[in-house]
Amino acid sequence: MQNQKSNSSEKKEPLKYSIQNLPFLLNYEYFSLAWGGEHKGYFIDVQGKILTYNMPEKWNYYISAEEYSENVFWGYETDGHISPKNLFENLNSLKNTSIDNCFVKININEMLKSLIESGFEYSFGGCDMGIRSYSILIFDKISGNYKRIILKTFGDKCITNKSSYTSELLKCFKNT
Repeated sequence: MQNQKSNSSEKKEPLKYSIQNLPFLLNYEYFSLAWGGEHKGYFIDVQGKILTYNMPEKWNYYISAEEYSENVFWGYETDGHISPKNLFENLNSLKNTSIDNCFVKININEMLKSLIESGFEYSFGGCDMGIRSYSILIFDKISGNYKRIILKTFGDKCITNKSSYTSELLKCFKNT
């Protein structure tokens, strides 16, 4: 009986994350408040692990400074940040589904500068379609938070980051 207890405790080892081993990660998210609401997606960490979620019960959302996001996260914000503690709580609750080693050598500082300064290309969106967003979260040493940078969204709001890094990063997602 003792062996059964030790085996069951070994099976559910929580994932361990830190800002040192997770300087950035990618996030695909579908978010809709229409027709009952829907929230699903996945993260890709720096080692290529894909961590999925679908209607998580306890979730720490990004904080945005955009006008209508003060009390409710809508999913199409072009800014956003999340504390390491809240992000790691989200990640530790997810299921590791697969590994896809899409990352090559990335100069994070160069990429961050380009993604922030490039701006967005806007196109027409729909209504009550929800938002499919592709973003990168990069740890910002100055604020102590992970900064969310949109690569591309479509649905209710359609935008694409004009950085030269955007197309390279979008190749890492399984459904672009």
